[in-house]
Amino acid sequence: MRTFIKLAWRNIWRNKRRSFISIGAVLFAVLFAITADSFERGSYELMIRNMVKFSTGYIQIQDVLYDDEPSIDNSMLYDESLLEVLDGFGDRISYTVPRIQGFALAATDSKTRGVHVMGIDPGSEDRFNNLSENITEGSYLEENDNAVVLAGGLAEILGLGVGDTLVIIGQGFQGASAAGMYPVKGIVRLSIPEMNNNTVYVPLEAAQWFYAADDRISALIIMPENPRHTGRITSELNEQLDSEWYTALPWQHMLQDLLRMMQMDRAGSQLIIFILYIVIGFGLFGTILTMMLERLREFAMLMALGMKRFQLAIICLLESVFMSFTGVIAGILISFPFIYYFNRNPIPLGGELAGMMDDYGFEAVLPTSIEPSIFITQAVTIFIIALLIGSYPAYKAFKLDLTHHPK
Repeated sequence: MRTFIKLAWRNIWRNKRRSFISIGAVLFAVLFAITADSFERGSYELMIRNMVKFSTGYIQIQDVLYDDEPSIDNSMLYDESLLEVLDGFGDRISYTVPRIQGFALAATDSKTRGVHVMGIDPGSEDRFNNLSENITEGSYLEENDNAVVLAGGLAEILGLGVGDTLVIIGQGFQGASAAGMYPVKGIVRLSIPEMNNNTVYVPLEAAQWFYAADDRISALIIMPENPRHTGRITSELNEQLDSEWYTALPWQHMLQDLLRMMQMDRAGSQLIIFILYIVIGFGLFGTILTMMLERLREFAMLMALGMKRFQLAIICLLESVFMSFTGVIAGILISFPFIYYFNRNPIPLGGELAGMMDDYGFEAVLPTSIEPSIFITQAVTIFIIALLIGSYPAYKAFKLDLTHHPK
């Protein structure tokens, strides 16, 4: 076998021009496939980061009934027993964001509107989504305030400004009446239009008083130090939490609709990549076929000198393996700096698309992904395609008819 490997390696470099064409074809195939997949996954990762940042967080601890029926009655106790469990994850959790939320009726002297009341811890909520940076009038909430911050769109609808009074009426915990009058301390611009038109922010303690839900929250958002450990942390939390009352949910569960949309979009992208594979395959086959026709005389001469058919077939197959492998490795090495650069320096978008993304608070950029599976999957796929096509010379050598070879 060592002799076959040595002969195959020498044959590759005996005709460098022919070998470089074959290696180059595999190289560019790997480069194009990795680049296309990296840009697609990069856009998905950016979308997920934005949704996690502005909406769900990476993990949420909730009452076991809250996910199916999100109401104040299914809020959970935010007490020492829960904090003790979280203390065991101190080195892996960056920070937590407690929230109590529900729907109520907001009223002024002349207008009423259904609103989403969000009881927040001002410090952790600001760290989570930078609310204080988006205050357009007045000032941001402090922990002991008995005031509200209105979303900009809602403030316009109700005709309220800083210093005005907002009346909120709703239903509290276990049917208790919920009513309160709050001065407007600030106006905040929210990027998502739906939230901008119906959100009222209240300090956590004031919201708990409003809903008659002392020491209770709707959900506790958990932001891990390393988002890649989300699944492991979620599993360990569920093992340590009292399963009768609490459950920890990862972002994948809370953003199922978004993930389904991505899967549908990815199905179309995979079709395009499949077409790319077909084009790549025919390009490689054309290159291999041309080289094969050039080598028929060589094959005939080697067999006339006593080389067995299976030996010639093995050498041809080893040549294909070496050239395909070299092309794949070269493609990965060349594509990685390119992909890494655009991961750190995403391509800025322009026009209407950029404006739409800015309106929703998302970065108007097109990044790449450096997920290792991209390089591995595309490289292995192209290698298999190249190897299958490269096995044609081995098949041709094994079936070579010496009575009709070209002179």
